[in-house]
Amino acid sequence: MTFATLPRELAQCAHSGTSFVPYQRATQEQDGFTAHLQGLYSELLTHCKTDEMRAVLESEFERYQERYSRLYRAYLASKSRCMSTMIAGPSNFPVRRMEKRNAVVDRRRSELIEFQSRAKAAIIRELHPERRPIMTGDANASERLADKIAEAEHMQNRMRAANAAIRKHKKAGPEAQIAALVALEFSEGIAKRLLEPDFCGRIGFADYQLTNNNANIRRMKERLEHVSAVQALPTVEAEGEAARVEDSPADNRVRLFFPGKPSAEIRTDLKRCGFRWSPTIGAWQAYRNAGTIAKAQAVAQVA
Repeated sequence: MTFATLPRELAQCAHSGTSFVPYQRATQEQDGFTAHLQGLYSELLTHCKTDEMRAVLESEFERYQERYSRLYRAYLASKSRCMSTMIAGPSNFPVRRMEKRNAVVDRRRSELIEFQSRAKAAIIRELHPERRPIMTGDANASERLADKIAEAEHMQNRMRAANAAIRKHKKAGPEAQIAALVALEFSEGIAKRLLEPDFCGRIGFADYQLTNNNANIRRMKERLEHVSAVQALPTVEAEGEAARVEDSPADNRVRLFFPGKPSAEIRTDLKRCGFRWSPTIGAWQAYRNAGTIAKAQAVAQVA
């Protein structure tokens, strides 16, 4: 991975009006910029277990560097317009003007910090698609729900088996109970913790844990039925006077195809209702629900 760098001249200009040693501060800026990129890349690299994941990281990190560099340069550019009385002197110092410029610097710094945390989380989501929320429009929504149901049912069976083993070997004592739990493939540490009474004096898995997990299994099964039914629905198109509406249950999207660029007023209205422009599709689209379908039909002027 080749890491981006900061222009020396820009880094030095950023401190020329606020530091007696702008060349030293420029070096610190450049070193800190590179150290951030190298450190973040090394951290994200620990998430990559396969060559495919590393390829995803390379692509995503290139985008991160480009955006981060642009925001950092904007921050330094705004900082280069600031002066301090120690450097410029107190005579006729434009206090109000510098206050406004410092406010811009603070705003650029906040944008940079916000981007760092937001973009890092986005890259991790790309590296771990299994951690993303399951959306109805996901192509693998049914498969992921089925996997989660199987995992929850497996846990339910293990909790029941553990409680049964604890009851069965109660008279034989803790050592026999621990041995029985280890035989069920619980670690010895977990087995010992299961025999420690909770705040109500209960050992093993509490009733509420089994009840909650069972309720979650039922909820996921109901959602799986709903997702399967929705994804089986056909895409419906309707031609309006202003645009064409596409209702796609399988993608969980409702789309608007305009013959040209809609007015600023319409674009603002669509954004307010959750629609976003998709250049790859060439349409304004939003998650599918009764509200967005009604809005699309109204904007498109479907009869």
